[in-house]
Amino acid sequence: MRIRVPSRKVRERFLLIYELEGCQKAINFLTEYYGVRRMRIVLNGRRVGNGDIAVYFENKAYFTKRGLNKRTVLHELHNLVYTYDLNMGIRKEEKEANQFARKIASRITNI
Repeated sequence: MRIRVPSRKVRERFLLIYELEGCQKAINFLTEYYGVRRMRIVLNGRRVGNGDIAVYFENKAYFTKRGLNKRTVLHELHNLVYTYDLNMGIRKEEKEANQFARKIASRITNI
């Protein structure tokens, strides 16, 4: 089961909020759209280990400076949505999250 990609109007609104008001407010908009608890964004590379650029843990997404971009933020949002909806293996979840982020990011740039 895949998470639905938002409509063009929702993607445009996300992009506008992201560019004008910041990453946290844009994510709050999408969490409201998906009906899940808010994901707090923390820029703290020390919490991110194993050479990763971001990690999701207990409704907080920790990012390195390099990792804080639209695609990575969308990837971590996907992990949050799956936490509420489905139980699946970590590899499958990561693969689905990458596809989700890629689809939205590519459709945002085509607006």
